[in-house]
Amino acid sequence: YEKLAMIVGATRFGGMENSSAIVFPVTFFDPRPSPKMSTTFGIPRGTMNLVAHEIAHQWFGDSVTESTWADLWLSEGFATYFAGLFLQRTEGEEAFQDYMSRGAQAVFEYEKKNRTPIFDRDTEDLMDLLNANNYQKGGWVLHMLRSWLGDQVFFRGLRDYYNTHKEGTASTEDLRAALEKASQKDLKGFFQRWIYETGHPKYQLTWEWQKRELTLVLRQVQPGKAFLDYVPIAISTAAGTRELLLKPTGKETVHTTMSEFPTGIELDPRNTLLREATVARAAAAKP
Repeated sequence: YEKLAMIVGATRFGGMENSSAIVFPVTFFDPRPSPKMSTTFGIPRGTMNLVAHEIAHQWFGDSVTESTWADLWLSEGFATYFAGLFLQRTEGEEAFQDYMSRGAQAVFEYEKKNRTPIFDRDTEDLMDLLNANNYQKGGWVLHMLRSWLGDQVFFRGLRDYYNTHKEGTASTEDLRAALEKASQKDLKGFFQRWIYETGHPKYQLTWEWQKRELTLVLRQVQPGKAFLDYVPIAISTAAGTRELLLKPTGKETVHTTMSEFPTGIELDPRNTLLREATVARAAAAKP
């Protein structure tokens, strides 16, 4: 991993995380057109994010190194997400959400042309593994796990994963085992769908309100199997906003609940799922 990254990292991606010695290209501090600036450090956010990314590799990628090339996301996905965590801590939630949204768009663009899983044993050109699957999608997998498990459990699991494998190697299954131990939850289905299979959910949510009952129909229109992650739905009415969790059972899920007439319905309001989504009212839905 170190040899490949030394060849392309500092020139193609902006930095290289050699253990104890991070290398940046000579163009690292060149002016960029209209950069977003860090309010904390007074430097371009892109510069700050890249430095944080490479420093994160000292733990994930260098101290704990992925067991195989197919496990590359344990290095690049971690560094991508930990750069986001640093941004969240120093610049605030809005900056973090913008970072994650831009990462999601990178994944969507990549998947328009590539149908490969994160855990990719088939790609023979190792340069091709330096892609949005292992960087941004890997980071999003960690974000979804954090959102579902909660900060305390998630970071306890990561500490156990790191301490168990530091100065050694680790696999995707080692990470799953650490998070399952910390959470006491079965994560096999999540890892299977998000890591070992391809794609992301494309939700179409429609709603209908009749006789004080709200009916929600959640369809998944992406190729392949359904994603079974809980989907948060925020329902706004004149009385306020409440949130419910839909648990998909397949490509189509129907849920009915008592409600006032909705003034707004939002899918995944806190941006916890890597997804594309549309929300629409059924033609018969009238106040």
